[in-house]
Amino acid sequence: MLRLALATSRGRLLSLAGPFVALLFAVALVASCGLLMDSGLRARVPAERYGAAPVVVAGQQQVTLDTEEPDLGQSLSEPVAIPAVLARKIAKVPGVTRVVPETSFPVGLTGADGRVIGRSWGSAGLTPYTLREGRAPATAGEIVVDVALGRKVGEKARVAGRDGVREYTVTGVAGPGLARQASVFFTGERAEELFARPGKVSAFGVFGEGERLAERVERALGDSVAVYAGDQRGLAENASAREGREMLIALSGSLGGVIVMVAVLVVSGAFGLAVRQRDREIALLRAIGATPKQVRAMIGREALAVGTVAAVPGLPLGVAVGRWLFDQFVARGMVPEGFTPVVGPVPMLVAAGVGLVTAWLAARGAVRRAASIKPTEALGEAAVERRELGRGRMIVGLVFLALGASASGLSVAAAGETAAASAGAIVLLLITAAALLGPWLVQLAVRLAGGVVGRTSPVSGYLAVANTRTAAKRLAAVATPLILMFAFASTTLFAQSTLGHAATQQALEGNRADYVLESAGPGLPPDVVRAARDLPGVKGVTETIGTTVIADTDEMGSRTLKPLDAIGLTVPAHGIDLGVTSGSLDRLRGDRVALSTLTAGSLGASVGDTVRLRLGDGTPVKLTVVALYERGLGYGDVALPYPLVRDHSEAGMAGRVYVTGGTAERLTALAPGLTVLDRAGAGAAVNAAQEFSDWINLLVLGLIIVFIAISVVNTLVTATGARTREFALLRLIGGTRRQVRGMVRWEALLVGGLAVITGTLIAAPTLMALSYGVTGSPLPHVPSVAYAAMVAATMGLAYVATLTPARTVLLGRPAEQIRG
Repeated sequence: MLRLALATSRGRLLSLAGPFVALLFAVALVASCGLLMDSGLRARVPAERYGAAPVVVAGQQQVTLDTEEPDLGQSLSEPVAIPAVLARKIAKVPGVTRVVPETSFPVGLTGADGRVIGRSWGSAGLTPYTLREGRAPATAGEIVVDVALGRKVGEKARVAGRDGVREYTVTGVAGPGLARQASVFFTGERAEELFARPGKVSAFGVFGEGERLAERVERALGDSVAVYAGDQRGLAENASAREGREMLIALSGSLGGVIVMVAVLVVSGAFGLAVRQRDREIALLRAIGATPKQVRAMIGREALAVGTVAAVPGLPLGVAVGRWLFDQFVARGMVPEGFTPVVGPVPMLVAAGVGLVTAWLAARGAVRRAASIKPTEALGEAAVERRELGRGRMIVGLVFLALGASASGLSVAAAGETAAASAGAIVLLLITAAALLGPWLVQLAVRLAGGVVGRTSPVSGYLAVANTRTAAKRLAAVATPLILMFAFASTTLFAQSTLGHAATQQALEGNRADYVLESAGPGLPPDVVRAARDLPGVKGVTETIGTTVIADTDEMGSRTLKPLDAIGLTVPAHGIDLGVTSGSLDRLRGDRVALSTLTAGSLGASVGDTVRLRLGDGTPVKLTVVALYERGLGYGDVALPYPLVRDHSEAGMAGRVYVTGGTAERLTALAPGLTVLDRAGAGAAVNAAQEFSDWINLLVLGLIIVFIAISVVNTLVTATGARTREFALLRLIGGTRRQVRGMVRWEALLVGGLAVITGTLIAAPTLMALSYGVTGSPLPHVPSVAYAAMVAATMGLAYVATLTPARTVLLGRPAEQIRG
């Protein structure tokens, strides 16, 4: 059977081109996702600030539930401080010679761009920093600066910290100079004041002897802290390193799952078309004595051969795509500089395995009927396509359709995040149903449009309608990837536009301030805010801090942790309107909290109830709900008292300040580097932030659409090219080239129109569920220009990919073609 499979494959290279191309790109995309995941799992970030310390002890940046059930945990958005008394315990570990505490915090240095790290001079040896000029700081008004900051000994420098802007004297300049993590060193006492966590430190650098020093320290301290060694020390320096690592793992996992789903549908359609083009050959093999098992084995081995050949160029292409994606993430700051992509054997083997298994299953499924029916029936169906669906395919298709329709109805009846979360399941169910029931959809389209087409074009239109009726399965195999492309693209694109539009609108409608203050540094210090309040004409000032909290809640009878975007704000709130529906924000003080209506619905909370949250640094709190508000997408799911968020944030400064009244000139003069935005400027900043967050979704969508589009073109070209004998016969009985081209043109329009309408019907309930869940309205935001462009692209793709090979086929002589 292997020899026969290879022999038949050599004679069927055109029909196997579709499966080959689909498998090649499927393997490439799975390999690129595997590279990203492997890079996240085995992330190595060279240590800078802790470069001299063999071992670093820092806080656990994940919080988990104290339950017996498996719990992946949730990452914390703020660095976790650890008790300073742990130094004694670490010092007792065998082999430890020295323990150096580190207190680090972001500060703003006038004239410096980017992130500047405030530190105690006592931790300079962890890098190690050494003085290039001058001396160490001796008083609270003295600092040593990184040589990368370009300051000189003796000059004055203004530094913004959580207690305000202070002027310091530069007493020393230290190297080696870290451009990405430039440091400003204070005295130990002053660093503790700015760190503002009495009795705690950021980390410990541990020096000692022995190859397993980190293991001994980890055994001594247990799970309460994290111990880093080697290249892992870089993860302890910067929260963005941990976030980048987790982003790579989460993104590659979700993207890989979608790609596998799309690949199964596309490859199945490609193999189904290839096998249908060989119905006569398979029927003859059955007629001369081949058993069903032998036929299935032949096609299965043939598919494995195609999959193996496709993996050869697919794997290096996947590595190139993965590296490109990685570089894009680094360029946009989503992955910190210093991260390096990892190309390991496991992701490559998995990608090749996925391609081979998908090919084998798709081919075996496509040949199942031809191999199982009687040889006489197989010969009959090879001559005339069987019009009715197989019983199994029909039943499974109807089940998926019923499940999709039920999920759509239940999601609209549900509220809050339940409706939004069901959108992905709805689109998968309906796309699968459309793929299985494709021949029915083609026949339905012909019944609806056949009369109009026939009257419009009596010859070419009539031929197209007649051919579509008798070859519904073949056209369904062509239409399925187009339906998949349109449905997936419209769902992803318009889900993004719906969420983005709602968030932008809520942010704009809730901004009642005349000006919004921002800073290029870590935040706005309190004395700048106080000065703004004292300006003539200023009626109100509201400070805000963005953060992420984790809700400890019950879902379906089990405890779970849910990350939520949150905002800390001062009250009474001036210039910012969250759209309160019940309760009052004026009571947002102490141990109180306000929730968006969406979050309140998912947590089952209302005014007066108590909710359990973990703040950005993991501190557990129990807070009483005092208000519910509508504009959660624009301002965050949770609103907290400003002092509570500030005291548990790394910078301890306001991220944004909303000012009512005053003038832009006086506000700008409050501090160097201060950005003052009016309402129009604040709206533009919101749009820019939304565009940046949408980039990742567009990137993912683009990769998948390119994959589907290439498969669509290849399938259409293959299907049209395989109709050489049919076109030749039409010309021999009197049809002209123009009439045959007209028939193909009408078929392309029917298939393209079917893809647009079916894709729209699939996307509509999905988007309605999402929109209703997050905005309360079942009408999604669908830009008309974008929808029209997608329709034009789908129709154009179907038209060009069908007409181009048809024109080539029609150039030949029909008498010679009919003999071939």
